[in-house]
Amino acid sequence: MRRPCVWFGLHAGVAADYTGAVERRLLSNPEVRMRMGRALTIVGLLAVAACSMSETDRLIDRETTGDVLLESYSIDQTWGYKLSGMYINADGTVWEYEQTGTPWYPEKLKPGELYERDMLTKHKNARQIGTVDVTLLDDIAKMIKPAARGKMTRAHGSSWGDGSYEVAYLFDPDASTYREIILAGQGAQPASNSAPEARLLLQYLRDVQKVMEAPAP
Repeated sequence: MRRPCVWFGLHAGVAADYTGAVERRLLSNPEVRMRMGRALTIVGLLAVAACSMSETDRLIDRETTGDVLLESYSIDQTWGYKLSGMYINADGTVWEYEQTGTPWYPEKLKPGELYERDMLTKHKNARQIGTVDVTLLDDIAKMIKPAARGKMTRAHGSSWGDGSYEVAYLFDPDASTYREIILAGQGAQPASNSAPEARLLLQYLRDVQKVMEAPAP
Protein backbone atom coordinates (compact mmCIF):
# COMPACT_ATOMS: atom_id res chain seq x y z
CA MET A 1 0.00 0.00 0.00
CA ARG A 2 1.30 3.47 -0.85
CA ARG A 3 2.20 5.61 2.14
CA PRO A 4 2.58 9.14 0.74
CA CYS A 5 2.43 10.72 4.21
CA VAL A 6 5.47 8.70 5.37
CA TRP A 7 7.27 9.46 2.10
CA PHE A 8 6.84 13.19 2.49
CA GLY A 9 7.64 13.00 6.18
CA LEU A 10 11.00 11.36 5.49
CA HIS A 11 11.82 13.85 2.75
CA ALA A 12 10.76 16.75 4.96
CA GLY A 13 13.23 15.48 7.58
CA VAL A 14 16.02 15.29 4.97
CA ALA A 15 15.11 18.79 3.79
CA ALA A 16 15.27 20.05 7.37
CA ASP A 17 18.74 18.51 7.89
CA TYR A 18 19.94 19.96 4.63
CA THR A 19 18.57 23.40 5.52
CA GLY A 20 20.35 23.27 8.87
CA ALA A 21 23.65 22.61 7.11
CA VAL A 22 23.07 25.43 4.63
CA GLU A 23 22.16 27.85 7.42
CA ARG A 24 25.31 26.99 9.34
CA ARG A 25 27.45 27.57 6.24
CA LEU A 26 25.54 30.55 4.81
CA LEU A 27 24.22 32.14 8.00
CA SER A 28 25.21 35.58 6.80
CA ASN A 29 23.19 35.29 3.56
CA PRO A 30 19.51 36.23 4.29
CA GLU A 31 18.44 35.67 0.67
CA VAL A 32 19.45 32.01 0.75
CA ARG A 33 17.74 31.54 4.10
CA MET A 34 14.55 33.09 2.72
CA ARG A 35 14.55 30.76 -0.29
CA MET A 36 15.04 27.72 1.90
CA GLY A 37 12.23 28.83 4.19
CA ARG A 38 9.89 29.03 1.22
CA ALA A 39 11.00 25.59 0.07
CA LEU A 40 10.21 24.08 3.47
CA THR A 41 6.79 25.75 3.44
CA ILE A 42 6.04 24.10 0.10
CA VAL A 43 7.19 20.72 1.44
CA GLY A 44 4.85 21.13 4.41
CA LEU A 45 1.88 21.95 2.17
CA LEU A 46 2.64 18.92 -0.01
CA ALA A 47 2.71 16.70 3.09
CA VAL A 48 -0.74 17.94 4.15
CA ALA A 49 -2.13 17.34 0.67
CA ALA A 50 -0.64 13.85 0.53
CA CYS A 51 -2.17 12.90 3.88
CA SER A 52 -5.56 14.20 2.78
CA MET A 53 -5.40 12.25 -0.46
CA SER A 54 -4.44 9.05 1.32
CA GLU A 55 -7.42 9.36 3.68
CA THR A 56 -9.77 9.67 0.70
CA ASP A 57 -8.11 6.71 -1.00
CA ARG A 58 -8.42 4.60 2.15
CA LEU A 59 -12.11 5.43 2.41
CA ILE A 60 -12.78 4.51 -1.22
CA ASP A 61 -10.70 1.32 -0.92
CA ARG A 62 -12.79 0.24 2.09
CA GLU A 63 -16.10 0.93 0.38
CA THR A 64 -17.91 -1.42 -1.99
CA THR A 65 -20.95 -1.18 -4.21
CA GLY A 66 -24.06 -2.04 -2.19
CA ASP A 67 -27.58 -3.10 -3.10
CA VAL A 68 -28.45 0.35 -4.47
CA LEU A 69 -26.11 1.55 -7.23
CA LEU A 70 -27.68 4.59 -8.90
CA GLU A 71 -30.54 6.93 -8.14
CA SER A 72 -32.32 9.93 -9.59
CA TYR A 73 -34.59 11.79 -7.18
CA SER A 74 -36.35 15.12 -6.81
CA ILE A 75 -37.66 17.18 -3.91
CA ASP A 76 -40.62 19.52 -4.39
CA GLN A 77 -41.87 21.66 -1.53
CA THR A 78 -43.96 24.09 -3.56
CA TRP A 79 -47.31 22.78 -2.32
CA GLY A 80 -46.39 20.71 0.70
CA TYR A 81 -43.69 18.06 0.52
CA LYS A 82 -42.97 15.51 -2.20
CA LEU A 83 -39.95 13.24 -2.55
CA SER A 84 -39.89 10.99 -5.60
CA GLY A 85 -37.31 9.09 -7.52
CA MET A 86 -36.04 6.07 -9.41
CA TYR A 87 -33.19 3.80 -8.38
CA ILE A 88 -31.32 0.84 -9.83
CA ASN A 89 -30.37 -2.15 -7.68
CA ALA A 90 -27.29 -4.29 -8.17
CA ASP A 91 -29.49 -7.21 -9.29
CA GLY A 92 -30.70 -5.18 -12.28
CA THR A 93 -34.14 -4.32 -10.95
CA VAL A 94 -35.39 -0.75 -11.37
CA TRP A 95 -37.72 0.83 -8.83
CA GLU A 96 -39.64 4.04 -8.34
CA TYR A 97 -41.04 5.60 -5.18
CA GLU A 98 -42.91 8.66 -3.96
CA GLN A 99 -43.41 10.13 -0.52
CA THR A 100 -45.66 13.02 0.45
CA GLY A 101 -46.74 14.61 3.70
CA THR A 102 -44.15 14.19 6.45
CA PRO A 103 -40.70 15.09 5.11
CA TRP A 104 -38.11 12.31 5.06
CA TYR A 105 -34.70 13.08 6.53
CA PRO A 106 -31.82 10.68 7.19
CA GLU A 107 -30.21 10.43 10.59
CA LYS A 108 -27.62 13.13 11.09
CA LEU A 109 -24.28 11.98 9.72
CA LYS A 110 -21.87 13.72 7.41
CA PRO A 111 -23.52 15.47 4.43
CA GLY A 112 -24.24 12.94 1.69
CA GLU A 113 -24.10 9.92 4.03
CA LEU A 114 -26.99 7.82 5.25
CA TYR A 115 -27.40 4.62 7.17
CA GLU A 116 -28.60 1.50 5.41
CA ARG A 117 -31.86 1.74 7.38
CA ASP A 118 -32.32 5.32 6.15
CA MET A 119 -32.16 4.06 2.58
CA LEU A 120 -34.90 1.56 3.37
CA THR A 121 -37.20 4.22 4.81
CA LYS A 122 -36.48 6.54 1.90
CA HIS A 123 -37.53 3.82 -0.53
CA LYS A 124 -40.48 2.47 1.43
CA ASN A 125 -43.44 1.30 -0.66
CA ALA A 126 -41.29 1.40 -3.82
CA ARG A 127 -42.60 -0.53 -6.81
CA GLN A 128 -40.58 -2.30 -9.47
CA ILE A 129 -40.96 -0.74 -12.92
CA GLY A 130 -38.48 -2.76 -14.95
CA THR A 131 -35.05 -4.34 -15.27
CA VAL A 132 -31.76 -3.59 -16.97
CA ASP A 133 -29.11 -5.85 -18.45
CA VAL A 134 -27.09 -7.17 -15.50
CA THR A 135 -23.90 -7.76 -17.47
CA LEU A 136 -23.83 -4.16 -18.64
CA LEU A 137 -24.78 -2.98 -15.16
CA ASP A 138 -21.79 -4.82 -13.68
CA ASP A 139 -19.51 -2.86 -16.02
CA ILE A 140 -21.31 0.36 -15.15
CA ALA A 141 -20.90 -0.31 -11.42
CA LYS A 142 -17.12 -0.53 -11.85
CA MET A 143 -17.10 3.17 -12.75
CA ILE A 144 -18.52 4.29 -9.40
CA LYS A 145 -15.21 4.20 -7.50
CA PRO A 146 -13.35 6.19 -10.18
CA ALA A 147 -16.27 8.66 -10.17
CA ALA A 148 -15.83 9.02 -6.40
CA ARG A 149 -12.34 10.40 -7.02
CA GLY A 150 -13.66 13.22 -9.18
CA LYS A 151 -13.95 16.79 -7.94
CA MET A 152 -17.51 17.16 -6.67
CA THR A 153 -19.07 20.57 -6.23
CA ARG A 154 -22.33 21.26 -4.46
CA ALA A 155 -24.01 24.54 -3.52
CA HIS A 156 -23.44 25.71 0.03
CA GLY A 157 -26.29 25.76 2.51
CA SER A 158 -28.86 23.14 3.40
CA SER A 159 -28.42 19.68 1.91
CA TRP A 160 -32.12 19.67 1.15
CA GLY A 161 -34.08 21.95 -1.12
CA ASP A 162 -36.25 21.90 -4.22
CA GLY A 163 -34.42 20.34 -7.13
CA SER A 164 -33.41 17.10 -8.79
CA TYR A 165 -30.30 15.04 -8.19
CA GLU A 166 -28.50 12.14 -9.83
CA VAL A 167 -26.18 10.14 -7.63
CA ALA A 168 -24.26 6.89 -7.41
CA TYR A 169 -23.64 5.11 -4.12
CA LEU A 170 -20.73 3.45 -2.37
CA PHE A 171 -21.37 1.31 0.69
CA ASP A 172 -19.22 1.07 3.82
CA PRO A 173 -19.83 -2.45 5.20
CA ASP A 174 -18.14 -1.65 8.52
CA ALA A 175 -20.43 1.30 9.30
CA SER A 176 -23.46 0.09 7.29
CA THR A 177 -23.62 3.47 5.58
CA TYR A 178 -24.15 4.60 2.02
CA ARG A 179 -22.28 7.59 0.63
CA GLU A 180 -23.69 9.68 -2.18
CA ILE A 181 -21.37 10.18 -5.12
CA ILE A 182 -22.71 13.29 -6.80
CA LEU A 183 -23.17 13.00 -10.55
CA ALA A 184 -25.31 16.10 -11.17
CA GLY A 185 -27.77 18.36 -9.41
CA GLN A 186 -30.25 20.99 -10.59
CA GLY A 187 -32.51 23.50 -8.89
CA ALA A 188 -31.77 24.82 -5.40
CA GLN A 189 -28.70 22.59 -5.04
CA PRO A 190 -26.74 22.64 -8.33
CA ALA A 191 -23.95 20.09 -8.29
CA SER A 192 -21.40 18.50 -10.60
CA ASN A 193 -18.62 15.92 -10.77
CA SER A 194 -15.48 16.41 -12.88
CA ALA A 195 -14.67 12.69 -13.37
CA PRO A 196 -15.26 11.31 -16.88
CA GLU A 197 -16.75 8.20 -15.27
CA ALA A 198 -19.32 10.38 -13.54
CA ARG A 199 -20.51 11.70 -16.88
CA LEU A 200 -20.84 8.14 -18.22
CA LEU A 201 -22.80 7.07 -15.14
CA LEU A 202 -25.05 10.11 -15.51
CA GLN A 203 -25.74 9.33 -19.16
CA TYR A 204 -26.54 5.70 -18.35
CA LEU A 205 -28.89 6.69 -15.54
CA ARG A 206 -30.72 9.19 -17.73
CA ASP A 207 -31.00 6.67 -20.56
CA VAL A 208 -32.58 4.12 -18.20
CA GLN A 209 -34.96 6.78 -16.91
CA LYS A 210 -36.08 7.64 -20.44
CA VAL A 211 -36.73 3.99 -21.26
CA MET A 212 -38.74 3.49 -18.06
CA GLU A 213 -40.80 6.63 -18.70
CA ALA A 214 -41.56 5.74 -22.31
CA PRO A 215 -45.12 4.49 -22.89
CA ALA A 216 -45.47 0.75 -23.39
CA PRO A 217 -45.96 -0.26 -27.06
